[in-house]
Amino acid sequence: MPRQTFRSTFTRVLCGIVWAIIAVVAIGLLVTPAATDAPALIVVGALGAAALVGGILWSPSVSVDDEGVQVDNIALRYRVPWSALVHVDTRYALQLHTPHRRISVTAAPSPGAAGSLRAARAHRRSESASTPQVRPGDLPNTDSGRAAEMVRTRWYALRDAGRIEAGRAEQTPVAVAARVDNVVLLVLGAAGVIAAIALA
Repeated sequence: MPRQTFRSTFTRVLCGIVWAIIAVVAIGLLVTPAATDAPALIVVGALGAAALVGGILWSPSVSVDDEGVQVDNIALRYRVPWSALVHVDTRYALQLHTPHRRISVTAAPSPGAAGSLRAARAHRRSESASTPQVRPGDLPNTDSGRAAEMVRTRWYALRDAGRIEAGRAEQTPVAVAARVDNVVLLVLGAAGVIAAIALA
């Protein structure tokens, strides 16, 4: 089956809005007469701010393929083989449980109180009265619910097809590595913003 990747709809929209604001502010500063003294600083500051926003809001994701789940948080990447996974939870955010670790997925937070109420109302309208209660984080119109559904669907399909070796969770390691590319992006972005402010 093909690889699937989930990113939060809310954070992607927010990222786009913030990028647009940064662009408008930078263009506005560049067309003012005072900008002729240091246009490069404005460009460096804007690019730095855009890099920070991208690294924090756009880059987190969770992906599934036939080998396991890959969680890309802001600074760390986790690779969870299917045989290591024992539980998928959405109490505070999408969390993947293994015998030795609990991994929170930055890209799939559970909804807040207002979001839970909206999602629950929408879910009740689309389901019959006899449908059992669903935890807010599992609702299909929330980020955590959509991501959890993606993970569980692939997990159950592979398990039912006999492609996941049972009883291996304790012995199966979870790979953890720094997301060097994203950390470098954040450091460069912060440096650009600081340089633009300090030298302005």
